[in-house]
Parts: sequence; C-alpha cells; structure tokens
Amino acid sequence: MAFHRIPEMRYRQRYLDLIVNPCYVMFSAKRLRLISRCANFLTPEAILRLKLRFFSLSREAQLPRPFITHHNTLDIPLYLRIANELYLKRLIVGGFEGVYEFSKDFRNEGMDRTHNPEFTVMEIYIAYKDYNWMMNFTEENNVRSG
Repeated sequence: MAFHRIPEMRYRQRYLDLIVNPCYVMFSAKRLRLISRCANFLTPEAILRLKLRFFSLSREAQLPRPFITHHNTLDIPLYLRIANELYLKRLIVGGFEGVYEFSKDFRNEGMDRTHNPEFTVMEIYIAYKDYNWMMNFTEENNVRSG
C-alpha cells in the first residue's frame, strides 16, 4: 500500500504527509507568513491581538455541537469553543476599541478532507465602525503593503 493513496493515514499522520508531499511544507510556510502579515497589518492601528481561552463552562447557546471534556480537579464539564466572536464582542463592550484574534475553534460534527474538527479563524472587531470603514481600511492598507 502506497502511503499517498491512503487519505485517512495522511490526515492522521500529517508529519508523514509533509515528508511525502513537499508542497504541503511550502503551503504551511505561506500560511504562517500570511498570519504574520495580517498581524503586522493590524497592530500599528492600535488593534490589540488577543489569545483567548479555549474552554467554556457552558455551551452558550451554541448551535453546532462543541467537543466536551471533563476537568478532573474541578469535577466539571468543559466545552471547547466553536467560535471566538462572543468573547471579542464582550471586550468591545467592556471598553477595548479594537481587538482581533487568530483562534483555534472546534466543531464536533461533519468531518472530511475539507472540514476538520479543528480550524483556524481570524475575527476582528472595531468599536464605532461599520463595514464601509472596514472596506476602506483594508483597501488602503492593501495598497500600502503592496
């Protein structure tokens, strides 16, 4: 059995996939550079980059099913977050003017080669601004960054 013909093995043992398929190494490097450029793009504008918690004490009316785990010491169930939106919006309400996060989110439903249970997303919120401001901000900074 050739390794490249076994999709499940490739997705479960990604380090082997990187060895067999060097294009994925280049893809991963591009992804890391993209995240770095996004951070460099937002930070000079006094938009704070955050790292928020993965766990929640409740499902918080989450429609997609979250992963559930158990905290042994506290003897309570915890849920892996499915989105960071609520946490960021609460910080805006609490007085931060601009926040963003590259977050790991988790969904416990539907998995195939294009839908992983763990994925990365960037969310950004700016107080007192609308979508027109965001479009102008993005276009102006895109021109400056080349």
